[in-house]
Order: sequence, then C-alpha cells, then structure tokens
Amino acid sequence: MNQDERRKYILDQLKIKSSISVSELSEAFSLSEVSVRKLLANMEQEGVLKRTWGGAVSRYGSLREFSHQENEVRHREEKKAIAAAAYDCIQDGEAVFLDSGTTTFELARMIVEGPKRNIMPCTNNIFVAMELAKAADIHSIIIGGELRTNIYSCVGYLAEQVLGNLFFDKGFISANHFTVERGFSTPTLGEAELKRKILTISKEKIMLLDYTKFGDDSMVLIASPENVDILITDWHAPEELTSGFGDKGVKTIIAPQV
Repeated sequence: MNQDERRKYILDQLKIKSSISVSELSEAFSLSEVSVRKLLANMEQEGVLKRTWGGAVSRYGSLREFSHQENEVRHREEKKAIAAAAYDCIQDGEAVFLDSGTTTFELARMIVEGPKRNIMPCTNNIFVAMELAKAADIHSIIIGGELRTNIYSCVGYLAEQVLGNLFFDKGFISANHFTVERGFSTPTLGEAELKRKILTISKEKIMLLDYTKFGDDSMVLIASPENVDILITDWHAPEELTSGFGDKGVKTIIAPQV
C-alpha cells in the first residue's frame, strides 16, 4: 500500500469499529510500529482522527452513541470472551444487575445457557430481558422507565425510583469510553445517572469494557476508576492502561481469546 491507501484503510476501519491499535496497523501494513505512530501523528494533526494509548480513535464527538443494531456486530468475539469471564464471577444465590449493552446481552445469553440457576438477574434493557425470558427456570426482573429506542434501555425517574428499593450482590455495568485521567463515561445524562445508581446499590461493582472503549471520553462521567471493584476487558486491551489499576484498588480480569 502507498501512503494514501494506508490513510484510506485507517479511516475505513475507524468507520467500522471506532478505534484501531498500532499493532493491528503494523501487521496490516507490514510496517514498524514507529512508522505507524508517525502516520497516525500526521493524521491527527490534519484533524481526521485522534491518537490514544496504543492506537487511534475516530473523530466522532463525545455525543456519539452506536445503536443496538450497530453494536451487535462490532467486536462480537471480544464481547463473548468478556461475558464468559463475567459469568464466572456469578455465584449461586446471588442477585445481579445487567446494565444495558451488547456485552451484557452476551452475559444474559450465558446465564440462560449455563448451569447456574439459583440466581436473580435484573436489567433495564429490553433485549437483555427478552434473552433472559428464554429460561423458564430463571426468575428475572425488568426495570421500566423512559425507553431509549436506539439502545432499548429504560432510564429516568421511574427506573431510578424502582432501583432505590433494590440491592444487588453484583452490578455489571458498561460504558462508552474510558480514560485514566477522567474515568468511565457515556454520551447521555439519563444513562449516566442510572449507571451511577446501579453502582451505589451493588455490593460488587464490575465494569465490562472491550478494548475499543479505551482512550477517549464521552460527554458524561459515570465514575472514576476508584469507584469500580473489577474491570473485565479483552486480550487487546493496552497493558500500559490496565497494569496500573491495582494501585487504584481495581482488580483487572483480561478475558482470553477463545
């Protein structure tokens, strides 16, 4: 590939998955990582992308939020691996909350198909609830409220009022982005408020993030790293980010490639 073809390849990839790593590009282009970083630096100066730890992200604004249908086909293998690691965290006799998201949808699928039955899952997501309903021997709770039709989650006053009367052993939360400096974030106020509520009523707070969420911010802060007990991510996650979480009291689980 010549330089223009490499630039087009990078921008096309960022349209599909919003972030890409230096190692991926080095392999795709048969270039050294130093050369790839120089190319990304030039493209950042031109304003067509934003560099992150170990790669680059698209220049979508902090309000960008992919729909459920868009997210469903993005990084499916990574999400399945994260969900499998999350399922291993669940013990018999526990009440667990599954936040809205395609990774938590994969976790719901594992709950339905797995052997654990003495558990009580709760969710505010329509698709997650429909998946849980496939198991007749698992009793689940769905939290209603204002329906956000792009991602099929329920938020707002009614949802928060119901959650104010519940407590969970584990809360599995998703976010749109994460940076070390600021923490976990999402594009909308309603989602952020609900996620913070789940964190406060969960004995163990578990964040599920695939590697594309690292290195950028959405508009609204959910929580700082210190407010989360466990971070579960995939094998692509940059080590320079995950290695320091222990100092903040966060246990990091790297889900292996299946």
